Amino acid sequence: MKRTLTLLMLVLLALCFPLSAAFAEDAQGTTIYGDAATPHCFYERMVELPDGTLLATWLREFPVNSGWTGMQAPQFFASTDGGRTWSLRSEIAPENDGISKDKLGMPGLFVLPQQLGEWPAGTILYAVSDWDTENEYTIHIWRSTDNGTSWQLHSQLAPRAGRSTWEPEFAVSADGRLVCYYSDERQTGYDQCIAYEVSPDGGVSWGGYTIVAGEYEEGWVPGVSEGNWRPGMPRVQKLKDGTYLMAHENINASPNGAVTLRRSADGLSWGDPRELGSLVTTGADTAFQCPTLALVDDGSPCGRLFLRGMNDSCSPSLCFTSTDNGDTWSLIDAPLTAVRNESRGSSWSGTFAASGAKLLELNNYFNGEYNEIRFGTGTLYGDQLIVSGADYKLVNTASGLCMDDPAGSLEQGTQMILWTDNALKTQSWHLEEDAGAYKLRCNYSGLVLDNKEGSSQPGSLVRQWEDNGAPAQRWLLEACGDGAFRIKNVQGGLYIDVEDPQELLHAPLVQMPLSDSAAQKWRLERIYEIVRLGSYNIGGTFIRHAADGTVRIDGDFTTQPLKDSEWRVVPGLADADCVSFEAVNRPGYYLRHRDGRLTLSQDDGTALMRGDATWRSVPGLADAGCVSLESYNIPGNYIRHRDGILYITAITTQLDQADATFRQIKQ
Repeated sequence: MKRTLTLLMLVLLALCFPLSAAFAEDAQGTTIYGDAATPHCFYERMVELPDGTLLATWLREFPVNSGWTGMQAPQFFASTDGGRTWSLRSEIAPENDGISKDKLGMPGLFVLPQQLGEWPAGTILYAVSDWDTENEYTIHIWRSTDNGTSWQLHSQLAPRAGRSTWEPEFAVSADGRLVCYYSDERQTGYDQCIAYEVSPDGGVSWGGYTIVAGEYEEGWVPGVSEGNWRPGMPRVQKLKDGTYLMAHENINASPNGAVTLRRSADGLSWGDPRELGSLVTTGADTAFQCPTLALVDDGSPCGRLFLRGMNDSCSPSLCFTSTDNGDTWSLIDAPLTAVRNESRGSSWSGTFAASGAKLLELNNYFNGEYNEIRFGTGTLYGDQLIVSGADYKLVNTASGLCMDDPAGSLEQGTQMILWTDNALKTQSWHLEEDAGAYKLRCNYSGLVLDNKEGSSQPGSLVRQWEDNGAPAQRWLLEACGDGAFRIKNVQGGLYIDVEDPQELLHAPLVQMPLSDSAAQKWRLERIYEIVRLGSYNIGGTFIRHAADGTVRIDGDFTTQPLKDSEWRVVPGLADADCVSFEAVNRPGYYLRHRDGRLTLSQDDGTALMRGDATWRSVPGLADAGCVSLESYNIPGNYIRHRDGILYITAITTQLDQADATFRQIKQ
């Protein structure tokens, strides 16, 4: 009887004090660098050194925005704690070697995995493209033998021959030679090709020029002839079976910009250069431009490949993954939410790296003023990558109910319970990884999951408390092999369980010794609540709002902030079984119709406003893989675009159907 009364009180409290929806945010990782003085940072590269140090570099100027002049000297940042903190380690002064920094860019970074020539394993090579016509060579290489503290000019390659080369990438061939792959514009009859040179002495001398991919056309003249196939941006990964995989982009080839793969047994022979390669696609989504590639060795025969491009058709919080050496691909969470902004160089050519079971990512994000360099991590558990800094629901496998902060309590010491999945903030948990364990913060209360006094007594409650950094607030995830996890307290050594597994709704959560009970197993379900709504029939355009409240479809080249095209999906204001779209950068303002046109309006609490801002999401009228949005209070009318403006209308023709269909890109 007592529990029934308590449950009734909680329901009444929830009705009297409605809880806001779970505001899941982008996975932002750790910001390493960013300031208004160098607002165009992009093209990140990162490696792990033999002692575990992470070394990162990037370009501090986006050449397109600077007229291809005014570049900054290369800098290198290091982290000795797995990426939690970073500091400036060194800087190269190219002018000391007679090289102008003004036209240096598109770098490569590589750690020798074995001794090559006189250079021991662990030697770092930094290569950079040079588009200054005054310089004889188009690629310069510096080396460091002290973990990136100091640098010496190592060698130069690819004589200019009137045009430039780009995007150097290193690997060690099966016969133990250093290989430098690059995109090459210098060859007669090619718009651009991918080529390589080899070095027998660790990168001091170079030769053996070979074309890997490209389309020769006799008489082709740069700047005059029609654009030809431009393969570029090569990234090379040695696989567990000793073979090599190259991912590269393909401009002026269908589909334009798509990422394809080619294979080699030795890193030198890549097959017919005229072949495009196999497409990186799930069938529904495809990788596009500037790929990055990494292999996490999870103990399986092939390991797990991760790949993302800078213009992928999937969510910016997802990347591509393969467990069969790239033969087939699916989608998986990525360590960072990498949102493109073409005009700013945002998320242009980031990088993946593997460290044990972790996937590391370095990328950048335009924050409205400048590009921030961000570092993110995800840990692989079976088929799931748990992303540090992302938001999750914790779903109990025995009941299907969610871990919940009851009635939205803000009180320290409140015991957590099980409750029906309601998409509210009380069931949204922000995970932060620290040395292999996780801190779980409730996104409603701001308090963290806690084991009172670090108890090791069975039955001790699972509560929330202010963040004090104690081991009692750190939890280990133990994969069960079936997609579920046990959650173990670091200090007490017990597992999150249900006090009485026979009681479901409102059952209190406690800690118990390890058992086979399904009540000790939890699914971690990533919360994706922010979406962009892309036009189905006008590629690259999205529903966005302006400062004056007008709503239209527009492309990413617009001068409007990217955030103007991001919407938070919340339960419908007039009907929780439907949806409403809240502007991410204008909280409390929603997408609604008025006099037949779409506009952005503040929720004034009226029934008319709430009805106008509520939508039924249905399979796309032109493509069931997309969505169409039917008005809640004028049934049979759908959001559609016409001449860039958004309306609600009845749908009668195929053009109407296409105009009323949108790609819902979750992030």
